[in-house]
Amino acid sequence: MSMYIRVKRQKTTVFLQVEPTDTVLEVKQKLQALLDKAPGKLQLLKEVREASGQYLPLDDAKKLADLKVENDDVVAMAYLKEDGSGYESVKIYAPGAEDVADGSNDGAAKQEAKQEAQ
Repeated sequence: MSMYIRVKRQKTTVFLQVEPTDTVLEVKQKLQALLDKAPGKLQLLKEVREASGQYLPLDDAKKLADLKVENDDVVAMAYLKEDGSGYESVKIYAPGAEDVADGSNDGAAKQEAKQEAQ
């Protein structure tokens, strides 16, 4: 039975149709066709608890069902750093969020400044 997952990285979301029996490597191969990134340069991660901000990498050999990835789940994606020293940290921005130079979201401060100006 097919299902859909959302793969997110920064401001990008990819919707993929997958099977519970697909391995993580097979999902990476599907992403390769869309993003032109080799599977070895991608890391897929799943959040430990919803809204916890803590992610665990998914093992390439494991099936999605074994990892409890279900229909409409969000899977984070990180690219291998250019120097090969590891993978970038997970950053997923909300739609419409503005990121500042350090990569953090300072939308609340901008909203407060806007309210004070009125």
